[in-house]
Amino acid sequence: MATLRGAIRSYGATVRRIEREQQRRNREAAKRFKEQQKLQALADASQAVEDYNNYVEILQSVHKNCTESVDWNRIKNHPKPLKPTEEWENELKAKTKLENFRPSLFDTIFGSSKKKITRLEDAINLASEKDRKQNDLNFEKYKQELNDWTRLQNISDGIDQKNPEAYKEALLYFDPFSDIGELGSKLDFKFEENLIDINLHVNSLDIIPDYELRQTSTGKLSKKNMAKSKYNELYQDHICSAVIRIAREVFAYLPVEYVRVNAMAELLNTKTGHMEEKAILSVIVPPETIQKLNLDTIDPSDSMQNFVYNMKFVKTTGFKEVSKVELED
Repeated sequence: MATLRGAIRSYGATVRRIEREQQRRNREAAKRFKEQQKLQALADASQAVEDYNNYVEILQSVHKNCTESVDWNRIKNHPKPLKPTEEWENELKAKTKLENFRPSLFDTIFGSSKKKITRLEDAINLASEKDRKQNDLNFEKYKQELNDWTRLQNISDGIDQKNPEAYKEALLYFDPFSDIGELGSKLDFKFEENLIDINLHVNSLDIIPDYELRQTSTGKLSKKNMAKSKYNELYQDHICSAVIRIAREVFAYLPVEYVRVNAMAELLNTKTGHMEEKAILSVIVPPETIQKLNLDTIDPSDSMQNFVYNMKFVKTTGFKEVSKVELED
C-alpha cells in the first residue's frame, strides 16, 4: 500500500532524490569532521583532505539545496485512503487442497490418509495465521495513511486561512531543516499570518574548522592553523548560506510575504566578561528577491546586499552584535 507521503514525493512536493543525497553527504561530512577533530593522526592523508574539502564546500553551499514547492491544492484534493478489505487467499488455497484430497491406493493400504489430512489441516491454520498477519499489517498501514491524510488536510485548510498554527504544523510534518541541524545549528520560530520570524542558533566551535588540511608532495598529511581572517570569512559565508536556505525552505512550504532570519551566536560581553547570545545577522527576505538570484553562483555573504539586513563584519575580528532589522526599515 503506497503511503500519502510517497504520493507527495512522487510529484516533487518533498525533497528530491538529489536533495536527499545531499542531506546524506551533509551528515557524513559533519560526522567525519567531528572524527577528524578527535584524531591526532590520520592514516589516509588523501581521504582526510578530500573529506575536509567536501565539508568546507558544504558549509558554503547550504543555500543551494531546497525542497521543491509544495502544491497544497493537490494535497487537499488527494482522495481519502480506503479501508482495506481482509483477504484470506492463503487459507482458501489450503482449504481447497484439503477438500480436493483423495486417498490413494497406498494411503488406503498403509493407513496414511489420517496423517496427510492432519498435515493439510495444520497447513490451513498456518495459512490462516499468515493471512491474519498480512491483514493486520495492511490495516496498520491504512491507519498511518489515514492519519497522514487527516493531518495534511487540516494543515492545508489552516494554510488557506493563513493560520500560524498550520504553518508550524507544516514545518513539523515535513521537517525541511534536518540537514542544517546535522551541521550543528538549531532553529526556533515565531509564526505570524504573513511573516515568520526565525532564530538560527549557531556555534562556530562545533561547525567551522580552525585548521586546514593539505597533502604534501611526499604524501603526508599537513595540518596547520587556519588564518583568522579566512576562518571568519568561512564562518560568514556559512551563516549567510544557511540564512538563504532557511528562507527558501519556508517559501517552498508556506505562502508568507516575508521571512526574517536572525543568526544568533555567543559573543563576549566586554562589560561583564561573560559570553552572551546576540544577533550577528538579521535579514528580511521576500520570496520575489530569492527567485531572482542565481543561487548556484552567488557569494552567500555578498548576496545579503539584495535584502534589508543588519550585519557588522570585519575579516580580522569577525561578527559584531547587531539589532534585529524591522520591517519598516
